[in-house]
Amino acid sequence: MSRVRLQHSKKSFSIFVIITLIFVSILFIQIAGAAFVRLGIPPWLALIIVPGSLIGSMVNIPAFKVASEEKRCEQEYITFFGLSYRVVPSDCPGETQINVNLGGAIIPVLVSGYLLISNVDSILPALLGITIVSVIVKSIARVKPEVGIVTPGLLPPLISAIVAVLLVAFFGPALNAYVLAYVSGTLGTLIGADLLNIPNLGELQTDEASIGGAGTWDGIFLSGLLAVFLV
Repeated sequence: MSRVRLQHSKKSFSIFVIITLIFVSILFIQIAGAAFVRLGIPPWLALIIVPGSLIGSMVNIPAFKVASEEKRCEQEYITFFGLSYRVVPSDCPGETQINVNLGGAIIPVLVSGYLLISNVDSILPALLGITIVSVIVKSIARVKPEVGIVTPGLLPPLISAIVAVLLVAFFGPALNAYVLAYVSGTLGTLIGADLLNIPNLGELQTDEASIGGAGTWDGIFLSGLLAVFLV
């Protein structure tokens, strides 16, 4: 009887996880869609961007390779027909393949470009905002071996929102604060956390890494969206 209850519990847990993931995905799509509409993006285009970002999070495009610091790997041996062979574990690479994630990096950059083209008067303030956010994010970003480039979760979007408000106060209320927040958060995080840390990518000690690699949950994507809601 206890065995039957245990099997039922596992099944129920699996169904709960699936339902939770579906609910979270729907909620995310609604929130992200609302943010893009607030940015002035047509609803039909937002309906393409959000699902495209979710699907694109599974696509990594190879970009380049960097020399990687090899970890100290324990030598392993296997015995076959009385003979011992030394095996080099696969997690001791001499180089790291750097990819660019479609949903977590490329699509947010394209959206930023679209917003700047649609708001030409915001280009110069946006460049200033991107520069400020990039410098701050670079100062707090850290390269963690086997993990990636990490930053405090809410700090980049919070900085981007503050910068956007200050830019509007300085350049005038005619500017779109939402656009400034999104572009500064997205491109500022991309440049400050990833691009400016390219010389340090060899410290990752892994065979593969991806810019925007956490997809729609990556700091580049979320920094832009959260900054819009924080303005």
